[in-house]
Amino acid sequence: MELTDRGARVGTAGFVLARLLLEPPSQALAENFGDPQMRTTWPLRDDQSLAALDALAPDTYEELVRDHLRMFRRPPRVALHESAWRSADTDPAALRATLRDQYERAGLRPLPTDDHVAHQLTLLAHLATLIGRAAAIDELTTARAHARTAVQFRSAHLDGMIGGILSGVDEHARTRLYRAVPSLVRGFLSAHAALCTATLTPS
Repeated sequence: MELTDRGARVGTAGFVLARLLLEPPSQALAENFGDPQMRTTWPLRDDQSLAALDALAPDTYEELVRDHLRMFRRPPRVALHESAWRSADTDPAALRATLRDQYERAGLRPLPTDDHVAHQLTLLAHLATLIGRAAAIDELTTARAHARTAVQFRSAHLDGMIGGILSGVDEHARTRLYRAVPSLVRGFLSAHAALCTATLTPS
């Protein structure tokens, strides 16, 4: 049951954080982060996540939309596409095709078609959920296969750029919510790595 619960909690956090990078939050999500009682329901309770949550306070919805657009849209202050962090000789079309194939094989729906970091976080969240579901029915071989996929994907794609992205958000975010995002993402990635390690460690 431990892997089942951990997979569900890590997956839930990852889906929410990916959404915050892909587009401005919905008004309901913004209100939840601004509400101290709702913040106690955040699924991850590590020190980084708790410190970020403790620093939160309500932002106006208009401020959040402006902050997202100012940081991530044209011209972006923080690049969120993997191709922007790759060497100049990287073929963006080939990179997108590689990612699309990995998303499709993992069963991610709707199927992303670009190299945005939010889709990569969504894949990790999806795999965490699959680990939990497989563990719930004692399909540990399947759970370990999902964990190996996640570890390999992070090494090949996300790990090379996420530090720079989060540092950029640290530098440019103006709203309380987006200032909290880097620590929340770091908490998610640490929890995800721990989940994979626990899944792959023989019992």
